Formats: sequence, structure tokens, C-alpha cells
Amino acid sequence: MKKLFSVLLVIITISLSSLSFAGDRVMIIEFFTSSTCGPCASNNPTMTAFVNAQNPEKLAAIGFHMNWPAPGNDPMYLYNTTDNTTRRNYYGVNSIPAGFFDGSISIPLPYNQSVLQGYYDARKDLLSPVTLILRDSTYGDSVLVRVSVLCETYLENTTAQLYVGVLEDNIHYSSPPGTNGETDFHWVMRKMLPTAGGTNINLIPGTYSEYTFRYKMDPIWVANKIKNIAYVQLSTKEMLNAAKTLSNFSLLTSTSFLSVPQGEASTKNFKVKIPYVAAGYNSPVTFTAAVEPVTAGVSATFPSGTTISNFPDSLTVQVSSSASVPQGTYKIVLTGTSASGKVHKIGTDLLVGKNYVTIRTNNNLPNIVVDNTTYTGSKLFNWNVNSTHTIKAVSPHTVSATRYVFTNWSDSGDTTHTITVNANTSTYTANYKTQFRILGTIQPSGIPATVTGGNTFYDSASTQTISINPTTVQYNGKTYYFNRWVGVGNGSYTGNNPSFQVTLSNPITQIAVFDTINVGITKIGSEVPSRFDLFQNYPNPFNPSTKIKFDIAKYSPVKLEVYDITGRLIYTLVNSKLEAGSYEYTLDARSNPSGTYFYRLEAGSYVSTKRMILIK
Repeated sequence: MKKLFSVLLVIITISLSSLSFAGDRVMIIEFFTSSTCGPCASNNPTMTAFVNAQNPEKLAAIGFHMNWPAPGNDPMYLYNTTDNTTRRNYYGVNSIPAGFFDGSISIPLPYNQSVLQGYYDARKDLLSPVTLILRDSTYGDSVLVRVSVLCETYLENTTAQLYVGVLEDNIHYSSPPGTNGETDFHWVMRKMLPTAGGTNINLIPGTYSEYTFRYKMDPIWVANKIKNIAYVQLSTKEMLNAAKTLSNFSLLTSTSFLSVPQGEASTKNFKVKIPYVAAGYNSPVTFTAAVEPVTAGVSATFPSGTTISNFPDSLTVQVSSSASVPQGTYKIVLTGTSASGKVHKIGTDLLVGKNYVTIRTNNNLPNIVVDNTTYTGSKLFNWNVNSTHTIKAVSPHTVSATRYVFTNWSDSGDTTHTITVNANTSTYTANYKTQFRILGTIQPSGIPATVTGGNTFYDSASTQTISINPTTVQYNGKTYYFNRWVGVGNGSYTGNNPSFQVTLSNPITQIAVFDTINVGITKIGSEVPSRFDLFQNYPNPFNPSTKIKFDIAKYSPVKLEVYDITGRLIYTLVNSKLEAGSYEYTLDARSNPSGTYFYRLEAGSYVSTKRMILIK
């Protein structure tokens, strides 16, 4: 076992060698078990004893329950099958018990206290590149969970997942719920927030984000045993950090890195902050600073004192470097120690002759090209000061019915231009405007009409006019009349107005529907009128519909239109040739505002206009 343990420690050391660390670390064990699993019953006590023996501020655990072996009726699995199964699939677990220490370390069976202790000891003093602060508040049966994430240093892989779990510290049954004899189950996962798939986060040095989650307490839970945890994991399954609910004080910095030229003496200031403390916490915190690696010419001091006694509050940290300091990255590690002995650490990088530079887009969607290599969304670089690089924005970038069009770089450079890295600029942003497409189609297909303004991309939030022309067509030996619009998508238009306006907030589809019958018109009786005539609409005033009657004395081209009080055309109700007869058109004006409108009939040489009033 001693030989195995030594090999495991070598593996752990190798797996961590590519990571850079800065602040506090909380480790996490995720384990998979079941009340129907015999080997679980013999291994779980070892795991439980180990976790309970460690500093609770350094180690968290969460257990996921499975539906096998048979009979597969574990009640803790059945309570939340989705989240248990999702996390099991993430690790590819196909037999239990199974456990993972900080994600990337598979715990061998049988569980062994010495092996677990070895993992713990190898990682407990490795400072994390990510600060996590978890706070929660209970309002009746509702719980609000707030997670703060600060990326403290450069990471090759900037994409990670934030997982938030709700667990019950201990579930006790008076008699075994399964077949393995266990009656006590520890750190049982009850719910993952928002799901077991987690939340995508981007780890750029200095990026600070807050995430909020809400859930309701289930009456079957024992309320005082419900706990919340958070953890950040890379795609490699390496766990960067975990957090339990804040129990004393927390640390943040105003910046995660400082860049200064090499060969020049420099002094720069930043803040170390205690933003949140646990309820009732009042112990003063005293700070010290260390430079890693220890380097002549680099120092960190506290010009305004070293102690914070009121919360929230901050201290100024002054970092000085001489002209003789070699090019490289130096860590300023700040240690805060409370009067009651609680210790937390956080780090800031001093970059001498180097800078962390992010090339990004304002929405992380279109591609960017950096030094002839294409990246999606954004990319973080660790570049030497005074080095030159070519950056290019790809435009346009189309995703289905949404298009992104480049407008400008944050440094006002051309679409493609060369930048020279300096100690002051750490982000170059390609700004894009968003456009949405209005797709215009006609039914039946083949109708010789045009959707004016359709099949085109328009700027988001712009207002566009869409119309159909003509509204009456000959097709396959028949006369087709425009019937109505059918709109698909938020903000689209559905109605019988041949022309309308939409304000775009997303892609939409407008379908112009034609029919062989002008459904707005009803022919009244069979008598032929002796003259052309337009009658007063009824009812008038009206809401929302009214009937307009008119007589056509002989076969004629007929146009019936509606105007608002400013003279703007609102509707073309009829625009076709009609046989002699008496007609009635039912106008539905529910999409129009209250007001005075005019309707006008043209039939051959006959023209007449009347007024009507819409009151809502």
C-alpha cells in the first residue's frame, strides 16, 4: 500500500504542475453510493470517518445515489433521478461505490484512510486560482443562494463550470430503506442549481461575477441539516475550488494583476477588501504580504495600516519593483488573520514586462483571428510587453436567422490591425451590432406576389414596414386575394392589414396567406344597384369591428381604403375588380388605437369618403 500511495502522490503532483495558484482552497469529494449496494455499506464508514476528521473549512463532500444494484429502489435516488444520473454520467460511473477527490482524482477501492489523507495533504496548501464566496439567506420556505466568483490569475483553459449543490448532512432511517443494512446516509445531494449541468463561466484574470439561485425547502428535508455548496470545475474534471456557506470573513482584491514595464522602477497600488462577513462576525483581521518567488527588488507594503476592524472595508496595498527585476510573473500573496485565528489568503499577480491580454467580442459569439489563428468568442494571452500581434474581426457572422456585423474595435483600429502590447491595456474588444432576419413567405407557394421588406436582415430594435404586393393576383387561371398575415416569433404581426410595422427583438417569419375568396367582403342579395354608392359604417362609433356597405352599379375596378386623421393609409381593404352588386366589408380594427378614421371608395370614376370613429 505504501508503494501505491507514493505513486498516487506523484500522479497528483504531475496533474497540478500546469496550474497556477493564488488564493484559498476548499477541496471536495464527490462519491456515488446506494442503499442497495453491499460494498457501499462496508466502504462508506471509512469515507465518513475521514471527512469528519478534517478541517470542515478545507473539505466538502456530496453524495450521489444510484438506482443499482437491484432492486434499484434507493429512495434518495428516486427523489431526484435527473441530477443523480447527470452527475454519474459526467464521471462515467458504472459501478459503485465510487469517489472522486477534487474531480480529477479517482479514489481507489477499498476506501483507505491513508490514501485519502494523502490526497488531502497534497492539496490542502495549494492555493486556488479562483475565489469562491457562498452566502445564503432563508425567507420562510425559500432559500436564496449567492455565489461570488473571482478569477485571480492566468489559466490556459478559461472555460469552466460552476456547480451549486443542496445537500442534507445526514439522513437517518429507523430501519434500512434498502438491502445493504445502512440506516444513515451522509451529505446526500438533494438538488443541483439550476441543474446538474452547472453554469458556464469564463475565467479571465480580474473577472468578478455574482450568480444567484433560488429554491424552496421540501417539507421532507430536515431543515437544520440542509447545506449549500459550490464548486468550479474545468473540462479536464480538475476542481479549481469549492465553497461552503460563509462562516467568518471573505477576501477580494480590486485587481487580480498589475502590469509594469521591465527595466523601469514602478510603484502601483490596489485594494484588498473584506466585502462580506458571516452574521455576528466582528473579529479584526490583520494582513501580511509575501512575494512568491521571493525576489530582490519586489516588495508589497500597506501604507495605510494592516488591520481591518469594520466590515465591509478595505486596505491599500502598495507594490514596488525596481528596474533590475527580471521579466516574469510574481505573486503578491495576501494573508488575512483574524483575532480569533481564522486565516484566508488571496493573490494578485505582478507582471514585469508582461501583460494578460484578452481579445474578445462584445457578445462572445463571432470568431476572432489572432496572429492567423481563429478563436471562438474570446481568448486570453500572456504576452510580452512591446510584442506586436495582428487581430482581426470576422464579419458578418451569421447564426441561423441572426447576424452579427462588426462596427469597431475598442482601440478604434481597423477590422484587421496590429497592436503593440503595453502595460496599460489588457482588453481589446471587437464590437458587433446584432441584426435579425424577417423571413417573408407566401401561401399557397407560387403565388406571384412579393413580400416587400421580407427575407432581409435588420438592426435589432429597428422598426420596419412589411407589405404584400399586389393584393390580388391571377394564378393558375384563378383570382387570388390577400387574406391575412400569420406571424411567427415574438413581436410578429398576425392580422389582415396588407401593410404593417414591426420592431425587431428577435427573428420573425411573416406568412402572407392568399385565398380565392375575398373573405372580407360579403355580397348582399342578387339585385343590381342603379348607381354607385358608399354608405355610413355601422355601428359608428365602434369597437373593435364595424361594417362598411357599398354599391357597385357595373363591373368595375374597386378600391376601398382606410386612412387615419393625418391622411396616412392604414388599410387597403379591397383592390380588385368586382361584379355589379351590393357589398359589405367587415373591418376588424382591434390592432388600431382609438381615434377618427376615414374610409374612401373608388369605383371607376366614382369617389366617396366618409368618417368613422373607433372608441376603445
